[in-house]
Amino acid sequence: MKSKGIMALALIGALSIGGVKTYAQVSKNITPKNQVMTKKVVAQQDNKKESKEDKLKQTALEAFQKNLGETVDVKKLYEIRSSFYNADGKNFYVAQWCNGKDKPINDNDTILYTAVIDTEANKIVKLEYHSGEPKNENYKNFSYDKAKNLAADFVKNNNILNGKSYKFSEAESKKLNCQEGAWDYFFYFKYDGGKTCLVNVSKDLQKVNQFILLDESGARG
Repeated sequence: MKSKGIMALALIGALSIGGVKTYAQVSKNITPKNQVMTKKVVAQQDNKKESKEDKLKQTALEAFQKNLGETVDVKKLYEIRSSFYNADGKNFYVAQWCNGKDKPINDNDTILYTAVIDTEANKIVKLEYHSGEPKNENYKNFSYDKAKNLAADFVKNNNILNGKSYKFSEAESKKLNCQEGAWDYFFYFKYDGGKTCLVNVSKDLQKVNQFILLDESGARG
């Protein structure tokens, strides 16, 4: 009887030890709750960021159509830049599409679309359409005065300065346009206590192909 009792205790002990080992193994395979929650939060943040990026890209694409009269077919272009950044304590998002994945931006046949958005104000602060080399030499015949009128009408009709009063800066603009053979004309507009808006007019396309709010986009120069 005694030996049977000892054997029974030994068996119970063995089962107990086995149970502890099994529990330990199961516990090892269970991901801690806080780790699961962390992964969930990260996934939610990533989804939220992607959703925000999608909305900003859509804002940019609509701006190209509305302001520059350009329909951007992203399916035929390479997205070469898409990121958030900070400059002068402000947050921005830049989206950029090009007709070549690794094309230098200054190549003669490079087609480039660039949009910069102030994410806090949800405001376009730069919009650029680079159409490449002029089709022929006729661009040289497009006059400064015609381009200036296009730039002035653009600022007036597109409300890029949010209704703030502005003034065309003739002297500064003429200094910018002294280079022969340039593909664009450049015009400065002063607004909101001295801030500067730069508007480019393509001589080849004979229309505005870029504007940038220099003091609101983190730009230099």
